Amino acid sequence: MFQRTSIHSHNSHPSAFNSGGQYKTLAHSGFQLPLCWLMLFDESDLQLQKVFSHEGEQTCEYTTLICTKEQALQRYDALSERVKSLLGQRCDTYFDYWHQYLKNNADDYLHLDATALWMTGDEQAYLDNLRLSLSGLEWINSDECRWKRSWLESLPLIGRAFDPIEAALRNPGVKHLLSQCGVLEVSGDIYIDKRVLQGEV
Repeated sequence: MFQRTSIHSHNSHPSAFNSGGQYKTLAHSGFQLPLCWLMLFDESDLQLQKVFSHEGEQTCEYTTLICTKEQALQRYDALSERVKSLLGQRCDTYFDYWHQYLKNNADDYLHLDATALWMTGDEQAYLDNLRLSLSGLEWINSDECRWKRSWLESLPLIGRAFDPIEAALRNPGVKHLLSQCGVLEVSGDIYIDKRVLQGEV
């Protein structure tokens, strides 16, 4: 159990989570939180979640992210154009698909189940990591973060100096966000595919 992270939707606000509950699994991933999932939430969505066994016994409680579908899609719309511009890797269709997928398939509330991450370390480290990732998204959506992509990026040798990702990665929240999602590789290269952006749908 809890060998992966997942994102679910519910008809009503979930105050508890168990294997037999009424919910819809929208996507799952390994021990990471895909970028498109995190783009749906902000720090105000952190809530204490009770977890129960099949037998109805409470096994633990931990803090995770819960919000309404309406709020989530509004945030996602506000962020997606900026994130697509920042990554600049012809990834528009991935982000657009995720929006349509949620719009057509999710129920009224979204719930991110990150128990797998919470169980790998102490609770404060888990919360600090989650908050740092969310702060990166907040910065991307702020007035401090404005850029326009330039044709100068295509120039050999010096083009990289004009790539906005270099400046964005100086923000610790953005760097942490993209690293933990798997978008930023250890080498410093940007890696884009459906799995790191959306998980397994």
